[in-house]
Amino acid sequence: MFNKVNKISDRLQSLENIILRLSDDIGKMADRIGEMSERILETQKIQTQNIELTQKSMMEAMKIMSKQMEMTNQFMELTVKNGAE
Repeated sequence: MFNKVNKISDRLQSLENIILRLSDDIGKMADRIGEMSERILETQKIQTQNIELTQKSMMEAMKIMSKQMEMTNQFMELTVKNGAE
């Protein structure tokens, strides 16, 4: 009888140890997930800044191109006007 009780007690202790290890592993995984989420947020912040800078650069380039087109149109108008005289 005591032998059976000891075996059951040993098995329960073994199961308890397994549960504690699993719980510890789950805690470690949760910590890693938290760290990864922080990295993801930092990456998104950096990407947002990069996108904003790219948009500003593209807008500036478009303004320059628009100005060039205006000047080209003015030049063409003057050329046509002077050619007509």
